[in-house]
Amino acid sequence: MGRNKARRSGLIAAAAIAMAAASPAQAAEYLFGFSGSGFFGGSLNATGTLTTSDASSVNPLNGFTVQTITGISGVFNGSAITGLAPGVFGANNLFYLTGPFFVDGNGLGFTTAAGVSANLFVTNGSAFRVNTQGAGLLTGLVTATATPVAAAVPEPATWAMLILGFGAIGYSLRSTRKAARAPA
Repeated sequence: MGRNKARRSGLIAAAAIAMAAASPAQAAEYLFGFSGSGFFGGSLNATGTLTTSDASSVNPLNGFTVQTITGISGVFNGSAITGLAPGVFGANNLFYLTGPFFVDGNGLGFTTAAGVSANLFVTNGSAFRVNTQGAGLLTGLVTATATPVAAAVPEPATWAMLILGFGAIGYSLRSTRKAARAPA
């Protein structure tokens, strides 16, 4: 009897571990873009993907829910975006899940293959602005958007394996109970 109880406890523990491992927290991805013109000429255009951490927090300065931007890819003015640049023009790289804008007054800082450092931020609480440094200085107001990327749906084979696994665990637990009831 003690052996069957240990086996059942082991199966339950294995099932719990498998369920926890099968559903890790995932970072969110957002498609972003902005376009506009510099105050003194030149274009300010970008498209790409932002990746955020899976942990959300409340910004104590404004009470809005934020996630940290952990990755960026895309194109800015025809040059590949090579990475985040925290601190460029004071960028804090926070993505706002709530509030009127997806970045704040400190904004999103990034670099490009052309040697440009840029910062997309909110100015005067009412409009998006981009400042650049490096290969020429551009600054201007832009129209900016960020939309979530749809989450991936598991393949049918994944669902089949999940169902078979739970079935096997259930069968094993059921046969253990029958064996315990059988007269010795």
